[in-house]
Amino acid sequence: MRRFSRATLGLVLVTAFLLPVATNLATGAVPEQVVPYLWLSWPVALVLALVAAFVEARRGPPEAEPDGGDGAAGDARERRTLAQLAATVRQQWEEEAGIRMLHRPRPLNVRWSATPRPVSARPGAVLGDTVGGRPLRLRLLGGLDEVVPRYLALPRRQLVVLGGPGAGKTVLAMVLTLGLLERRGEHGGPVPVLLSMSSWDPHGEHLFTWVARRLAEDYPALANPDVFGPHAATRLATDGHILPVLDGLDEMPAPLRPAALAEIDRAAAGRPFVVTCRSTEYETAVTSSGQLLATAAVVELAPVDVPETISFLTGGTVAEDARWAPVFTRLREQPGAPLAQALSAPLMAAMARTAYMSPATDPAELLDATRFPDRDAVEEHLLDAFVPAVYAARAVLPGTGGGRAGTDRCHSPEQALRWLAFLATHLHRQDTRDLAWWRLHRALSPCGRRVAALVLELISGLVGGLAAGLSVGLAAGLAAGTAASVVAGLLVRPPVYPQQVNIRLRGRGRRLGRRLGSGLTVGLATGVGAGVGAGLLAELTGGRVVGLLAGLVAGIGLGVSFGVMEWLNTPADALSSASPESLLRNDRAVMAIRFLVETLGSGLVAGVVVALVFERELGVMTGLTVGLGTGLSIGAAGRLVGRFQTGLPAGTWSWFLVTRAWYALRGDLPWRLMRFLRDAHRRGVLRRNGPVYQFRHARLQDRLSPSVPPRRRGPRR
Repeated sequence: MRRFSRATLGLVLVTAFLLPVATNLATGAVPEQVVPYLWLSWPVALVLALVAAFVEARRGPPEAEPDGGDGAAGDARERRTLAQLAATVRQQWEEEAGIRMLHRPRPLNVRWSATPRPVSARPGAVLGDTVGGRPLRLRLLGGLDEVVPRYLALPRRQLVVLGGPGAGKTVLAMVLTLGLLERRGEHGGPVPVLLSMSSWDPHGEHLFTWVARRLAEDYPALANPDVFGPHAATRLATDGHILPVLDGLDEMPAPLRPAALAEIDRAAAGRPFVVTCRSTEYETAVTSSGQLLATAAVVELAPVDVPETISFLTGGTVAEDARWAPVFTRLREQPGAPLAQALSAPLMAAMARTAYMSPATDPAELLDATRFPDRDAVEEHLLDAFVPAVYAARAVLPGTGGGRAGTDRCHSPEQALRWLAFLATHLHRQDTRDLAWWRLHRALSPCGRRVAALVLELISGLVGGLAAGLSVGLAAGLAAGTAASVVAGLLVRPPVYPQQVNIRLRGRGRRLGRRLGSGLTVGLATGVGAGVGAGLLAELTGGRVVGLLAGLVAGIGLGVSFGVMEWLNTPADALSSASPESLLRNDRAVMAIRFLVETLGSGLVAGVVVALVFERELGVMTGLTVGLGTGLSIGAAGRLVGRFQTGLPAGTWSWFLVTRAWYALRGDLPWRLMRFLRDAHRRGVLRRNGPVYQFRHARLQDRLSPSVPPRRRGPRR
């Protein structure tokens, strides 16, 4: 059954009830000065009726409900959504694999097998299912190229991947995700989505509620109900269309890990999933709480053997490189020595290849037993040498530069180390692995955040004061704007998440009509009420009455502004993975559009209203000037910090701008921070996980942060 839209119902309500009441029932109650203007209600009612008809006509046929109505249409939309999501996820992680050079010249052949640790209800290769009354046994071992078929052979497709630090767990998760996407047409399973677990609090958020939130953050277009249906992210997560590949259980705080295991075991019972974790942390979480993933197969990555390490270190280099010959000899002769132990981790092998890529370096220094008495010493040296080696060539990677020739200013290794160390320390203090630009202001102290709020308010106060100076004088306007901004700066709070706009025009006329209809309904209802109230007040005070007309003008302006901003506040129509840069561009666009639509709109409306109300006292031109200045001051006074919101929440770009400027002045960060982060990502220092950056590995972040003590001669994690 076709239902009328809320906008249409609102317009009909105002048309059929409010305005006739104002003209028929209220004529004996309002002052005589208002009566001559009540005739305006009928043309307004006619306009509203036409708008209601237009909105309803543009709605088209009723949309099928996701769980009812036309099931075929809903299924077709679901298939299109999943196909788009699969293509987007595949493109996202193929780009990331290319940046991490996983296939250049070839990935390390990391071996894995069923873990002997007491962390599984089905030890070894014995699974919980039976065939012919006998326990099902699978050959759970292989290399990277075998992980996809082995996973698909699991009856429940539930897998836990364990390994030491830098053993290649994230790489295996990426390879598994890409392999499942490539073969999705064969197995017909859900879409695998790789998610970092560091942002999940299992005590406060259901597993699939968190998955749905991450889907909406990483792929914002899923929030567009016109294209993907209502609550698309939640629907995909809860209906079993998503295979969560949960990377980094060990990156969660230790007290949360048993709760996370319990929530996964409860919520994902019978559904496929993948979890990665460091071996010791997983065993501790299981044995300390008794909580395990009852039906999941548990495998563990093995250290890389010496021949594979040697083959990897020589890959992509000049054949017969004499610099590595002594190192290879030592590895073959002493496979249990600290150097061989360190290079058995894929992360350290990759660090070594990068650190000694330059012909001017000498990898034979790793043989010095005095400098490197144990494995930890070798690993710390390789971590320390990685960033200087990456930036030593001073090469600019493609796609990161600006300028006339597409180049960028080269950063020295010393500069890069200082900036990266500051970011690593900031993340350590926030107890997170996610480097989100919209949370950079948290690096400021509470007093610093208050100062940042005052700075933003002072800027907006000065803008508002200049605009108010058109009507009350420059000195008075600046004084009023400054005073108001200081008071507001003590109250304002930073925003939470970046906002987005969709400025695409084609195919969105129907939505614009609906939003304008809703906005005009609210605006005109407010304007009529305010106009009648202003007329009653003017009658009591003996003032001149043009309340209804002024209220209608203001209501139209308010309604158009509200409708336009609500129309713009729509996710994109096509799925794409959100990046830090795209979020920043969208949030900056929100700020600009809000300033234009809301600030200028409020100024123009105020100018017309003042000109109408005080026509005799001020004259038309003076009234317009006074109203325009007043409206601009009111509208501009809160744009930078998000007060007087219309349609969209506050932007985060201004807070990022002030925080970045402060730390750039101190030398802790570069002025072009986003360009530096993008360049660090392309150099392999950072990795991108949806809309946030992360350091290539937690070991690298910890090593760069001076506040994290070095790991020396402690038990291996």
